[in-house]
Amino acid sequence: MMKKFRWLWIPCLTIFLSSCFEIQEKIDIKSNGAGDLTINTDMSKLLDMMQGFMGKEEMEKQIPAKPVDTTILMKDLVDTAKNISAENKALFRDGKIHMRLNLEQKLFKADMHFPFSNMNNLQKLYTAMNDGSLNTTSLFKGLASGKKDEPDNASTPDVNQFNAIYTFTCKDGLISRKLDAEKWKALQDDPSFAQMKQASGMGIEVPYTLTIKLPRPVKKVDNPLAVLSDDKKTLTIKYSMVDVFQDPGKFEYTIAY
Repeated sequence: MMKKFRWLWIPCLTIFLSSCFEIQEKIDIKSNGAGDLTINTDMSKLLDMMQGFMGKEEMEKQIPAKPVDTTILMKDLVDTAKNISAENKALFRDGKIHMRLNLEQKLFKADMHFPFSNMNNLQKLYTAMNDGSLNTTSLFKGLASGKKDEPDNASTPDVNQFNAIYTFTCKDGLISRKLDAEKWKALQDDPSFAQMKQASGMGIEVPYTLTIKLPRPVKKVDNPLAVLSDDKKTLTIKYSMVDVFQDPGKFEYTIAY
């Protein structure tokens, strides 16, 4: 099944530096502390960019002619992986990825879903997703080649490089994301940072929407971009990820509920 996704590696090399995708991150926390973390990525506009870059004939060779609509269980990827700790395997294995691609309809979406059993596991899951244990480039590269443990020698910008500069903490009644000064400096020293900053200066936008559904009303939130629902149990923050390069502190938040 993995061989069907060989074509995915081509757009992954350019996905970050284009304005051809948008992300919706959703955290749904139940009253018992369990819940779901969902990340929906819409790359449909990328198909237009690929056709302009590759040409229609070459594109048809790289992308399946028939529509793709498949669900990949994370346990099939992580159970045999050697580069993921046993603890992280337990966090990831109940997750799944729903892939949809239809060239005729210009549809290209990837929906990642991870359940968590308590707030402590949410913090561990969120941290693991952004510390290199499960990053976007490695995941798609593994799908493309069919080799989950293939070394990544290329310095390819990755969506998770954004979230990696923040420290995420959560417990009952409190969720926060704070900028880590050392990680921010390390990102600026990364060879790919110049490319990413150049993209940010070209007026490119990468829409990112964070939605957090809570079991109780929000008492206080310190991010001015946050919008609350009428019952104050749902919080939404919208921004462009490339704005991080200008003011990373702008996307910190502390939520008390």
